[in-house]
Amino acid sequence: MHNKIVRILFIIRIILWIIAAVATFYWIVWSFKLYNMGIFDVHEYSSYLRPILAKGLLVAAVSICLSFILRSISDKLKKKPHM
Repeated sequence: MHNKIVRILFIIRIILWIIAAVATFYWIVWSFKLYNMGIFDVHEYSSYLRPILAKGLLVAAVSICLSFILRSISDKLKKKPHM
């Protein structure tokens, strides 16, 4: 039973890391899009990128934190003796 739960937690952790990578990739792509749109002024650039960057970093940070929490749960389950 523990092995099945550990596998499920591992799959969820992989999905969370993918979400974190996609969120990071999203704001990087937006950064390039802003340059392609001709926005070179630092103040204008930051005003457009700041909301996207904040959301992307927040999603990535939350996903990574949840992944570490699930890792600790998984480690505790592995240490428990099987019944």
